[in-house]
Amino acid sequence: MSSSLKAVFVSGHRNPDIDSLSAAIALAELRRRQGNPLAQAVCPGVLSDRARFLLQRFRMPEPLCRNDVYVRVADVMEPNPPVVPAGKTLWEGFRILRESGMPRLPVVDARGGYQGMLSPMGVLNQLLGMGEEEGSQRLASREVHASVNHIASALDGTIVTAQAPEEMVRFQVYVAAMQVRSFDAHLPWEMGSRLAVIVGDRPDIQEHVIQRQVGLLIVTGGHPVEPRLAELARTLGVTVLESPGDSAQVIRRLAFAPPVENSGLRGHTLVLSPEDRLRDVAPRVSAHFEDVIPVLHPSEGTLAGILLKKDVTQPPPFQMILVDHNEIEQSLPGVESLPVVEVVDHHRLKTMPTDQPIRFTADVVGSTCTLISRMYKDAGESLSPSLAGMLLAGIVTDTLNLKSPTTTERDRKAVAWLEKLAGCTATGLMEELSAIASPLAAQDALAVLNGDRKSYTEGKWSFALAQVEESNLLLLNQRQEELEAAMGEVMRQEKLDFLGLLVTDAVRENSRMLLLGPEALGQALPYACLSPHLYDLPGVLSRKKQLLPQVLAALRTLPTA
Repeated sequence: MSSSLKAVFVSGHRNPDIDSLSAAIALAELRRRQGNPLAQAVCPGVLSDRARFLLQRFRMPEPLCRNDVYVRVADVMEPNPPVVPAGKTLWEGFRILRESGMPRLPVVDARGGYQGMLSPMGVLNQLLGMGEEEGSQRLASREVHASVNHIASALDGTIVTAQAPEEMVRFQVYVAAMQVRSFDAHLPWEMGSRLAVIVGDRPDIQEHVIQRQVGLLIVTGGHPVEPRLAELARTLGVTVLESPGDSAQVIRRLAFAPPVENSGLRGHTLVLSPEDRLRDVAPRVSAHFEDVIPVLHPSEGTLAGILLKKDVTQPPPFQMILVDHNEIEQSLPGVESLPVVEVVDHHRLKTMPTDQPIRFTADVVGSTCTLISRMYKDAGESLSPSLAGMLLAGIVTDTLNLKSPTTTERDRKAVAWLEKLAGCTATGLMEELSAIASPLAAQDALAVLNGDRKSYTEGKWSFALAQVEESNLLLLNQRQEELEAAMGEVMRQEKLDFLGLLVTDAVRENSRMLLLGPEALGQALPYACLSPHLYDLPGVLSRKKQLLPQVLAALRTLPTA
């Protein structure tokens, strides 16, 4: 696979109808065949009952459902970074850090729980006593908080005898570099098991230290402990380590014996969630003093990955192909920050500007699926019965089984071709879809509005037009009050000037519309008002070709102030 390939989301408009969803599925498959295996169909929002029925009927996998296409931290982070396991010594931690080539790494426990970030500066601050209260004796006393196992690992040492080698102890470390009498007077023997003594090849001092029953004796220089002294230590419960390094080397190494989680990790640092929008966190990441930012699962506190500062300035990791729409207001939120590389549509043109030339397919047909089916023909690509069935469903639903005034001869030819490939008829498929419970009978008011709703801007006006197919228009009268309440809420949330719901009876070729907005708009439309907010639209089947032009014409007659 070419490293230059990027993921491509193929998406219809918000609240997609069957035409929009089927076109996205078929075009994504075509683009995968033509060389981009990362092309993926996206369903804005959730699948409708009819869409789910069609996918099951034609044995097609459900597309990815998304509420937006904002680039999130999860899209650009490194999900499997090198980590430092908790329990490793600081010495081992720095080896892992050095081999990774990273300036700092997350420390995690066995379940992936985040402990902090290991960095040279953080450890140096601790070793130098930075941030300690005045009078701290950390360096002076050579305190080492570690287990015997940790110390042995850091010193490349060998445990000769050991008492509870896994137990964490705050050892006070001293070097026996003088005669026994002087040495004996200087050591705080009362510390007992917390006292650690470093001794070279001095059996006399080794024996004296063992007799005083210290917690830990470290014999340096690679000199083996005499068997009799080892046995004495075992009898008196003294832990003895042998180290190949000299005393100075052992002292230096001991500073790196504590486990990494106790070693100056930066706990108070910027932490991100995989679901954070990149545009929201980019300013904080860019201003942060570190180049590697931990990303955690917020509910679990476990590591999800790391984000590098340079990642926030890279081009977006995916691109967009728009089908059945070209207006940014109808696209998924976040599309404005992504490169749109292709549009396939059959509506009016009001597309966003692009930085580069793009592939643009638009024509006067009744369905986007008609255009997609032609693209398969032109490319010499075959259509499986499943894909043909989805495209056929897109055409018959968008043209109301070829009855809509938007229907063209190209739509009819496409239907005839697709019927042969899919092994079903357009009329039969329409009857199957009609048998699914009607939106007004089975769905709540918000679901009815969101089933197929498109947003528009025209001059100062922001508005939306929703459409549902319904065999019983009387249901609209029965649910009018509930629908109007939901419409008002949508208008408030989305700051719309008006909202229309077109309810269409394709069999009787008639529609009615609920319209909430300026009273002057309703008066300017050429439709009879049956009751407040309810209009009769005889012969109107198409939102695009019949209703929208009338709405735009009416808006031009209204005052602009």
